[in-house]
Amino acid sequence: MKLPVPMTMAQIAGFVGGTPHGAGDTQVTGIAVDPLEAVEGDIALVIDKQLIAKMKDIKASVVISPVGTEKVHPDRAMILVERPKMAIQKICTALAPKRFLPEKGIHPTAVIDPTAEIAEGAQIGPHVVVGPQTKIGAGTVVMPNTVIGGKVVIGEKCLIHPGCLIADYVKIGNRVILQQGASIGSDGFGYTTEKPANAELLVAGVKELPDVRQPLLKIPQTGTVIIEDDVEIGSNTTIDRATIGATVIGAGTKIDNLVLVAHNCKIGNDAIIVGQTAIGGSCVIGDRSILAGGVLMKDHVKVGKDSIIEGGAAVIREVPPQEVQVGIPAIGAREYFKQLAHIKRLPKVNDEIKELKARLVQLEKQILEKSLKS
Repeated sequence: MKLPVPMTMAQIAGFVGGTPHGAGDTQVTGIAVDPLEAVEGDIALVIDKQLIAKMKDIKASVVISPVGTEKVHPDRAMILVERPKMAIQKICTALAPKRFLPEKGIHPTAVIDPTAEIAEGAQIGPHVVVGPQTKIGAGTVVMPNTVIGGKVVIGEKCLIHPGCLIADYVKIGNRVILQQGASIGSDGFGYTTEKPANAELLVAGVKELPDVRQPLLKIPQTGTVIIEDDVEIGSNTTIDRATIGATVIGAGTKIDNLVLVAHNCKIGNDAIIVGQTAIGGSCVIGDRSILAGGVLMKDHVKVGKDSIIEGGAAVIREVPPQEVQVGIPAIGAREYFKQLAHIKRLPKVNDEIKELKARLVQLEKQILEKSLKS
């Protein structure tokens, strides 16, 4: 990727908040996507241990690396940073291409209910539908083919990408981003049967189950969804409305693509929910917790603040604050890897047991022979 204009290492260091090491006037004309494919004139991000170990193979004129790298590679021209990802964030923010947003005002093809209130400065794109008594704040951008229901409240400076679906009564705060195809406020998955269902009887220990139809009666989902300020929701993620009350996504939380948040969940502030995670109904996720990719959560489970659930884990019981859990079912990471180490030793333990049994048989035989002789 080429820079808009050539820059010196010192200029880039000032921009990203780093310290130049080496010749500050070294010229940079581009950014290497892959550090190992960098050429002269590039700047490369060399921030993990594997790449730092291959520094001699990186042909970039300048590298951005963590503080301390200069001690291992003193002859390299580099920009030293305390927080490498912050350097990446600043560079990508500066070089982000212009998005093609709708013009200010309401596009002629948009269908806006006469009772809706669109603030001055909002941008409503082609084929957007806005329902009755909905309010959209100043500076909010609604991109094409988005459908917004009735009595929805959307705050200021939000960015709603194409094809989003926002159901009736949903409340969205300020500076919220909804990526393509996000679905907010669909009905929660709630059903019951007139009499105890076979699943209930089975769990209760009943063996003889009736072989008859048991119609599933829909429980009306009367609640809503509240999305607080500075939240981002990924593409094709679904957040269900509450059965009663509200499903709440706390301020600053970031939710990846293809995530399911079921009815009545409460997700705290600044949490991270990674793709293909499914959170059962009425779960509580603490502030700053991280659910990595593919996590599955049973209904009514609480995850404490600052906890980390590793990818692919299945959470079926409460997670204490500040705990790292992994596995199926999820348990503390230390205990999990301790158990895994024991499992790996099982073949050796099995061989040792076989050997001990053979020796015991031999010992019993010797004792018996000695007894008969006496």
